[in-house]
Amino acid sequence: MKKVLVVIAMLAIGFTANAQKNVIKANPLGLAFGVGDFSYERVVSDSQSFEIGLSFASAKVTSGNEVVSSSAIGGEGKYKFYFSSEKDAPRGWYAAPFVSYAVSSASNSAGTDIGFSTFSGGALAGYQWVFGGGDSGFALDLNFGAQYMSVSATESTSVNIQGFLPRLGLSIGYAW
Repeated sequence: MKKVLVVIAMLAIGFTANAQKNVIKANPLGLAFGVGDFSYERVVSDSQSFEIGLSFASAKVTSGNEVVSSSAIGGEGKYKFYFSSEKDAPRGWYAAPFVSYAVSSASNSAGTDIGFSTFSGGALAGYQWVFGGGDSGFALDLNFGAQYMSVSATESTSVNIQGFLPRLGLSIGYAW
């Protein structure tokens, strides 16, 4: 038991020793449309970081007598390469490959249920600002890129959609 506590203490010290190397963010546009999209970025060197994200959504749509309810949950991973020689990560221009996976389900008032899984991967280019007097402050991340997306039904329905799509991103948060 003492070994477990020592390991936990070492991990806690490691995560707080470089306190200016963390960023938590949310997508404000997604929140306006009922989609929660939150991420955590951790700097691993002067020019690189990794970011993990979690997203979820829930909606109910009524059309006439028909009510359709849907929900989704997904995760994403990015590895960012920062290019600025004047600023350390997590500030400045970056490029990032990413991969994401989500599962969703929908049901109507007649009791018909269908589930989908979505896999996507691609590349992003972006710029992240950290505003504030020191190593911490408000963060703004803007990015764009392309992704390959594959959507398939998890039930016997023969739905399979795949192809390339553009991608835009906006996140605000706090860096410390």
